[in-house]
Amino acid sequence: MQRKNCEGESEYMKIGILGAGKVGRTLGRKFEDVGYEVLYGTRSEREGTMSLQEVASNAQILLLTTPFAAAVDLIQSLRDLDDKIVIDVTNPIAKEFDAIERPEGKSGAEHLQELAPHVRIVKAFNQTGVENLENPNMSMMFIAGDEQESVRAVQDLASKIGFDAHTLRHLKLARELESLAWLWIHYATKERKHRNFAFYLKENSF
Repeated sequence: MQRKNCEGESEYMKIGILGAGKVGRTLGRKFEDVGYEVLYGTRSEREGTMSLQEVASNAQILLLTTPFAAAVDLIQSLRDLDDKIVIDVTNPIAKEFDAIERPEGKSGAEHLQELAPHVRIVKAFNQTGVENLENPNMSMMFIAGDEQESVRAVQDLASKIGFDAHTLRHLKLARELESLAWLWIHYATKERKHRNFAFYLKENSF
């Protein structure tokens, strides 16, 4: 997949997956399917993966797909992140698995942004189950961030892999997106007890 840089020269867009678990691998395959080169980073390198630092250094857009606590450590330890888009796919779920935690009253994404003010944190792909990441089927995906060029870039990625993607203008709205994620998780695991559903946004004409 190619894009144009500011001088109009063609360059390849590499997407880096930080944490190659089920969510990371699923999103990576979706991006590969639409033509992107995807790099997978893990703490212990294995076949098909690189180190987390190698991925951070070589990819233009990064996705945090680790547990939230690991993402907090990563965002502070990785080098070569200046001005890169970092998509926060995490949810700061309490250890008791009964709620979303609020670091100092803020969203996990805001906390990550405070820890790494030199990167462009965008919240996305956290509001649904991995089954819907595999088969979006035009289900709803919100994208929240403070830097609108970055938000639109992530919206474009989400649309290309099959989501009905909608932008939100401020990263503080990640608080609502993390709560929406918990609603999906709670309904799937504690009420419906099945994961075969997705959220949709339907426009009405009045």
